Amino acid sequence: MSLDTFSVPELSGQQRRCHLLLMLYTPVPTVQLETISQINGVDLPTTRQDIAEVASEIQRFHHLEISGNPDDGYQIRGNTLNQRLCLLHWLRRALRCCPEFVEQHFGPQFQQPISLHHAQIATLELCINECEQWLNRYFEQRDRQLLLYYLCYCVWESQRQHHPVFDRAQHQWLQSKPEQPAATVLHHTLNQLFSQPTDANECDFLVLMLIMLKNHSYQSSDSAEDRRLMAAIEQMVEQFQQLSGMNFSSKEELISQLFAHLAPAVERSYFSIGIDNLLLEEVVRKYPRLMRMTQQVLIPFEQEYGIQFSREEAGLVAISFGAWLMQGNALQEKQLLLLTQGNPHLEDAVEYQIRELTLLPLNIKYLPLADYLRTGAPPGIALVISPYVTEHQQQQPPLIYTKLPLKNQQRKALRALLESH
Repeated sequence: MSLDTFSVPELSGQQRRCHLLLMLYTPVPTVQLETISQINGVDLPTTRQDIAEVASEIQRFHHLEISGNPDDGYQIRGNTLNQRLCLLHWLRRALRCCPEFVEQHFGPQFQQPISLHHAQIATLELCINECEQWLNRYFEQRDRQLLLYYLCYCVWESQRQHHPVFDRAQHQWLQSKPEQPAATVLHHTLNQLFSQPTDANECDFLVLMLIMLKNHSYQSSDSAEDRRLMAAIEQMVEQFQQLSGMNFSSKEELISQLFAHLAPAVERSYFSIGIDNLLLEEVVRKYPRLMRMTQQVLIPFEQEYGIQFSREEAGLVAISFGAWLMQGNALQEKQLLLLTQGNPHLEDAVEYQIRELTLLPLNIKYLPLADYLRTGAPPGIALVISPYVTEHQQQQPPLIYTKLPLKNQQRKALRALLESH
């Protein structure tokens, strides 16, 4: 990879990591540590840290690994399907944050290996126009760029007999998609341009590629696919309202938001693509009932599509439900005080049981029992919970003694207190 024509400005971490990932996909056996450092304009320790961060992300989301060492160089390892899906995601990211690198360095790396010339580029551009007509959707300029670069990579992979492999369920899913006719036209064009034999897996992958480029939003497209998804989401929202005994202020807006999330989530589940959810652990800890109820109403949805969502995907749905419940009911966090006395296991268990009682947001603060007996509850506390037998003369806020396991009558009484205004 030539370093002569690329002057290095100060790059952000995201730009450096995009450069690094794209370098690992170029037609070279391995990429040297020094090469990455020079192109990114940073020292070797920073480059090692960048490699570690990229390796962590592609392992979580795409089940790939970066193998190698500073002496021998680095390369990406993993199956062809995962590698292609990973590149598609990162190439889209790179075209947003460092398009010059894509245009000047990544794209040209594939022109010579596949003998690409201007006439072929023009034919590909015409074919992309034809795909727009088949799909009844418009490709923005950035997506058109992505398609040209990405298809060159796919051609190079195909020429090396590196084809993606799909299981039966994935193949049947792709065959049923409305993108299938456009992918067939594109597959035929690529085979003619580059004298490639027809390969069913390559055609399936082009269907998947076009699906992954779709911006999902329900705007009365009235396609059978969208109607099916909308019906499944409406059923899920209705079931959640019945189980929770609470109504959403704008069910239509919630359904639209869930449509935009769940349409690509179904594809991610079919093809084992991970997703980040930085709030997952907080949702599980602070809103266990919300998470459990969300997982419950997702079961019929998962059965409809023959999938099983990850905890991250389910957590994102739970966040949508919770946000609309709080917005619609103008809910504020209720301030609770949990008394402690040197038994963190018991105290954690009591907090979990309290949070399991309600979907409403709770802000639970801890205070040693001795301090409470001396000073009382801080201002703003609505309810004091104690897993330890105690008495206090102060009438407000109420002091509730909880003994685990909670009995049904106490659960109902506590929930009424938690949900009272």
